[in-house]
Order: sequence, then C-alpha cells, then structure tokens
Amino acid sequence: MILVYLLKNFIVDVFLFFKHWYWDGFHFIYGKALGIIRNLEKSLAIRINLRFLFQPLYQEYNIYGYVLGFLFRLFRILFGGLGYLLIMIFFLIVYLIWAFFPIFVVYKTLNRQF
Repeated sequence: MILVYLLKNFIVDVFLFFKHWYWDGFHFIYGKALGIIRNLEKSLAIRINLRFLFQPLYQEYNIYGYVLGFLFRLFRILFGGLGYLLIMIFFLIVYLIWAFFPIFVVYKTLNRQF
C-alpha cells in the first residue's frame, strides 16, 4: 500500500517538475521578452511609424516633408524591427538553454566515468 502511494507521488512529482520547468519557464521568459518589447515600443513607436509611414514629417506638406518623413520613419521601423528581432533571438537562446539544462544534467550524471 505504501509502495503504491510512493510510486503515485513520484509520478506526480515528475510530471509537476516538467510542467513547472518547461511550461512555467516558457511563460516566464516569454513574459520578460514581451515586457522589454513593450517598453521599447514606448520609445521606438514602430506601430505608429507604420501607420504614418507615407505622411509628411511634422505636417510639412511639401516634397521635403514627404521624403524626409518616409525616410526617417522607414529607418526607424527597420532598426526597431532589427532590435525586436535580436531581443527575440536572445530570449529564444535563453529558453533553449533553459530547456536543455535538465537533459544536460541527466546526461552528465549518467555518463560519469568512475
């Protein structure tokens, strides 16, 4: 009877470990990445620049306003998008390290040479 109880608790604990490590770890890292991107969006305003890409800069309705507005907003969108991409790649690498760490520990433990 006690053996069934211990076996059941062991299986539940293993399941809860994987749920906590992978599922909750993913949500934590994803939340941090999303928080950083939201804070960057306040200063980079890529969404607003996309909306006003073809509008003149500072409401200067002449050729200079249109050309400069398009170029400034385009560069801001490109560099901001590149920054977002680098942040997402960084957090993807962090998550992959996080995900493979238990596998690495088990491998190193089982592959010890005495």
